[in-house]
Amino acid sequence: MLPALIALALTSTQAYGQEEDSCEELEGTPPGLYVTTDEGLTFLMKGNDVLEVAPGESAFADESKLACVKEVPQFLDWPCATDAAASRKFSTFAISDLTNQGLEGPKLASEVVRRYFEIPEVIEPVPDWLEGEYHTKLAYSDIIQFASSEYWYHAAGTPALTDERRPKVLQVSLYVGTNTVVVDRQRVEFLRKHYGDEEIPVMFVFNDSNTVPISYFGPNVSLEEIHKAFNERNIKIADVPMWPLGDYTLASTADEFEKFFDLPELTDIDPIRREALTAQLETFGFTKKPAFVTMISGNGKLYVDDPALIRIAMSLGIDRIPTALTFVEPDVHLTRCGPGTPVGSGTNGVISGESTPPGGATIPPGSSSPPPSSPEEPISPAGGDSG
Repeated sequence: MLPALIALALTSTQAYGQEEDSCEELEGTPPGLYVTTDEGLTFLMKGNDVLEVAPGESAFADESKLACVKEVPQFLDWPCATDAAASRKFSTFAISDLTNQGLEGPKLASEVVRRYFEIPEVIEPVPDWLEGEYHTKLAYSDIIQFASSEYWYHAAGTPALTDERRPKVLQVSLYVGTNTVVVDRQRVEFLRKHYGDEEIPVMFVFNDSNTVPISYFGPNVSLEEIHKAFNERNIKIADVPMWPLGDYTLASTADEFEKFFDLPELTDIDPIRREALTAQLETFGFTKKPAFVTMISGNGKLYVDDPALIRIAMSLGIDRIPTALTFVEPDVHLTRCGPGTPVGSGTNGVISGESTPPGGATIPPGSSSPPPSSPEEPISPAGGDSG
């Protein structure tokens, strides 16, 4: 309901985002409402004005105004100033530390990887990837040295991979728990063609020590297997790059959704909403947004964001549901402070090699499982392979 209410408000009010030149520098901390956004968007509304606060931005409101602020007040950043955050977070360095040493190309990339695996040490600041920012530019030959058949997400198909909304920056995802480098091989060839002989902008994605790519579990991973690994060994899966374009972690079976979630019967779904969701699925399938499953550490519970949508998909014969995963850990409020070793990750945050459920993957420490020869095919609106 909230996105719908916001959309309704935006049709009748003046909406504006933050422009750095118009942001204010507050003197002290005057009384009022302060907000900062880590993910998604926050909307501040006052009268006919709406202020959109995007990730990494902050804003202030009092009786007379809405305003973005240039610097986050220290009290808003309290989690990252704590001893808990300091003990969790990896050491950092700037990409300029390497370029000033004369490192470039394959030597620069190899040094970034070495520092992460051996220290571990990560780059700050983090580029705003969605705005086209990046760490460095590398030649295709410098990137392909790290290429493998590993992967951390699936795209909803070729149109999603070539969508103009997807930044033309290559992500290289690093996993210190398994000493694995994963190149986004679904995008690297597209970007090679796009840039031709020019170097490709690259962003290194540094993951927490208990995070692995989905290929870690092999080609036939299930929700149950991931759930067991998270609750018993605190292993979580890397986030997908762009879920609004349909990126997903795995295609879960309808049987698993039936097993783990309380799905409504078709007759219990409001007829108007049922008709709208049916039309949505028949037209787009899950290519606009995957199903979201949240796993919460400690209580063993799983939640799906829209049980009615899953039931209707099943009624249409869609038996593989593109699914993105989110994980809630005890120190979830510290995750925005940067990658590190979460609470309860085990000795030094090393990924355990113990087996998961019977038939699941058995992974020796410091290595990764053999993935399928190619990522599973995206799911078409009708539930079959989209080719």
